[in-house]
Amino acid sequence: MSPLRIVVAVFLGVIVVARGQRQGKFFDASFTADGDTYKWRADLNMDQLGKTVDSLVSSFDTALDNLSETIERQVDSSLPLWMRPHQNVEDIGAISGSLGDGIDDGLKVFFKDRIDGERVEGPEADAEAEFDPTRGTGPTPPNNRPGFGSSFPFNPFFPFGGFNRGSGFNLFSNRRGYWWKGPNVCVDREEVDEGIDSTTDPTLESSGPSFAFSLGHMEMTTCRDTASTYTCTTKTSRRGIHKTVTLTYKCCHGYIKEPSGCTEIDMRSMPDTLEDIGSTDFLSMTRSAGMEEMLAGQNLTVFAPTNEAMQEFTADLEEETEIDNGLEVDRSLNEVYARRQRSLDAHDMVLAHMTRGFHYASDLHDEQVLLSLADNSTLRINTYSTVPPSATVNCARLISINQHSANGVVHTIDRVLRPVTRSLAELVAADPQFSILKQLISNAGMLPKLREPGQLTLFAPTDAAFRTLPEPLLESLLEGNACLDSILKNHVLPNVICSAAVQQGKARTANLLDSYLLLERTDEDKMFVSGGGMEDEASSSSSAQIVAKDVVATNGVMHVVDAPLMPQEAKPVRKVLESHNLTRFMDLLEIAGMSEEMDSLNDVTIFAPSNAAIDSIPEDAKLKILDDPEQLRNILNYHIVTPSLKGDDVNNNHIADTRADLPIRINLYPRTPLLTGLILGPGGRRSVKLTAGCSPVSALDSRACGAVVHVVERLFVLPQETVMDHLEDSGDFSIFTQMVKKTGVNETLAQEGPFTVLAPSDHVFRTLPKNELDHLMEDVELQEQLVKLHVLNEHVCCAGINPNTWLFMDHKRTLDGHSSVHVRRTASGRLMAGPARITHCSAPTQNGLVHTVNQLFMNVNPNRNGSGSVGLSGASVGTKRPIFSAPALEVLFG
Repeated sequence: MSPLRIVVAVFLGVIVVARGQRQGKFFDASFTADGDTYKWRADLNMDQLGKTVDSLVSSFDTALDNLSETIERQVDSSLPLWMRPHQNVEDIGAISGSLGDGIDDGLKVFFKDRIDGERVEGPEADAEAEFDPTRGTGPTPPNNRPGFGSSFPFNPFFPFGGFNRGSGFNLFSNRRGYWWKGPNVCVDREEVDEGIDSTTDPTLESSGPSFAFSLGHMEMTTCRDTASTYTCTTKTSRRGIHKTVTLTYKCCHGYIKEPSGCTEIDMRSMPDTLEDIGSTDFLSMTRSAGMEEMLAGQNLTVFAPTNEAMQEFTADLEEETEIDNGLEVDRSLNEVYARRQRSLDAHDMVLAHMTRGFHYASDLHDEQVLLSLADNSTLRINTYSTVPPSATVNCARLISINQHSANGVVHTIDRVLRPVTRSLAELVAADPQFSILKQLISNAGMLPKLREPGQLTLFAPTDAAFRTLPEPLLESLLEGNACLDSILKNHVLPNVICSAAVQQGKARTANLLDSYLLLERTDEDKMFVSGGGMEDEASSSSSAQIVAKDVVATNGVMHVVDAPLMPQEAKPVRKVLESHNLTRFMDLLEIAGMSEEMDSLNDVTIFAPSNAAIDSIPEDAKLKILDDPEQLRNILNYHIVTPSLKGDDVNNNHIADTRADLPIRINLYPRTPLLTGLILGPGGRRSVKLTAGCSPVSALDSRACGAVVHVVERLFVLPQETVMDHLEDSGDFSIFTQMVKKTGVNETLAQEGPFTVLAPSDHVFRTLPKNELDHLMEDVELQEQLVKLHVLNEHVCCAGINPNTWLFMDHKRTLDGHSSVHVRRTASGRLMAGPARITHCSAPTQNGLVHTVNQLFMNVNPNRNGSGSVGLSGASVGTKRPIFSAPALEVLFG
């Protein structure tokens, strides 16, 4: 590895490890259920890292090449004509004069039939000629000019050949030849118009760098040289209009890439090619179907089974015939399924292996779908990062690739392909052994997903497999059990995973529940699937054997399994509550008569209070709740939200509906305010505190049948309508409430909000000197200023207040629009707002909060100096401050 690659690898490795993002499709190689997960993650990261490094190094090489060529052209253009490398010596008539100090001092060059300084025809002169993109016979494409070739065998002025540069020379050493600039190179152009950026919409308000960028022009080109192609991708953006143009250079048909360029090869007809590579049995089937003439007369790509594959296919047909004739009594499910699928036409089978045009291996990519020559039949390409890497077509593994013939290309595969014309939904509907699965899919509304185009993997339990479940559970599923949707999604993957992707050992992949399934291939070549676990656990809650593999559909692949895969999400709600030891909450459900009801809920979120949360309720308040079953039921229903919400589904100030017909507010509070959105926590979640009804959420995303369970550390209190209702109903804020009404701020506090009122109690006002209190009660303008300084324009739960640190200070904007209050949690745990202490944290209302403070935020002394409002602590409250400030950075950088 070169020093450049090492440096880039180290740099990218740090980034990959820091981000820890999940790879998209398949997780393979050395994973085991009880193995080292870190090693598994490292393997994934290194695989992705290698691809990224290759791309960056190739782009860097291209950039150096372009820079080198630019310098060369500038040097060449600065030379006198007679010294330029493309000038033929025969064109020079005479040179006169004597050499002086300069490179061209005193020399005069006379060209035959021309004068010095006249344009000399050369490679640049041909640049305007038409370039044929299908053959490399014209001039070199723009920005990819070849190196200047030898002009003449000997230069008398430079005997060591200083300007005699061959193709591929550059100032940073001749790392590689420019094969894509030579003859017999074909170019494919793909242009994607990505549309207009929304920032160019004049109706939208835009500012800052992104707006300036949308009005400018940007063009960026990256190139990559691979084993068989050279690809340059140019992304342009002009006034918000984005376009991507990809040019792919490759050797034309009949030529192969070698270090010296594209070299012609001897090619034979397609039948002769099949015979040469040993696919004689497939050729025989083609001839028996009367299709040899078509095979030799059209441009085709053929996926040809090997002779061994054809022999295995014949053996399977013979065994199926034995089953039909009753010669084999003991039949496996796999054999029965194969027998029911075997009626095929030889003509259609041959056509199912062919597609029109030339498709080399470099042209094939993951999840690419080609149309075969068989009616409505498709060929799906998949690639897998196994060791060694593997590629499949309709789940048949590619054995060898790019066998050239005069009218096409042949790839050999390890099995015979059947025509693929039906979707997954149609496969399930057509086979009577999937009658239960068909009914469940229909009840869950999943038929459209299994019918529409896509890329899915379905693990399909047979009727016999479903009957292994307890009869009550099966009946509840057929009746539309709440966890039916979760059970079915546990059987479906969002990617096509063929059996070829699973080599000896274990691998795992994600399903539609965003959980993991563990796949295993044993030494006896049996395959098993199990799981339904979360990201960092390989659950073995249920497992099944794959008894029929790789039943290919137009929108994916189906594997038949002998047992249903029951996920963690299929657990009843009460089982999940028990697993978290939420016994106090379950006791309350029992008292309210809601225990059995919990297991029948569907698409809900349960915020379940911990035992400590319920134990912290004062005994008299707890007895009052228990003595009123209807109130208890309302409180418990207030903890049940519709629909189901995972932690990643919510944003700050998310308002959710509850079964108590009262809304609940969910908030996100950054632990480091200045770095909001930049720091990621475990599992990719942002490093935030999550509260529901101002209660801290201590455990997230425990899935149950029809529900998601989150654990909270405080029992929810049914909310009042507005913060004004709270102020009026409480007897502690009569003076402050009077000021709110007198100044008209009560109309604002009756709006949607959210607001946080830091309300001084009556005791705070009564401790003021009489002259100050009298002055305040007489001055309505002063009252309005005071009230607005005590109202924040956001929902600030006490649980969301951050500790006070030297690095960051959290300032909250007040209702007056230009002041802010520093809220923080001290080292001793005390909550502070400006100069005041928050002595009581209120339960939420529907539009905000009312917290009690023990001081006013402004000096109301009638003899105060200046127009500013000075807090009792001496800190300025009325001055403008940023919402977040970083005093540590101010000290360091000024």
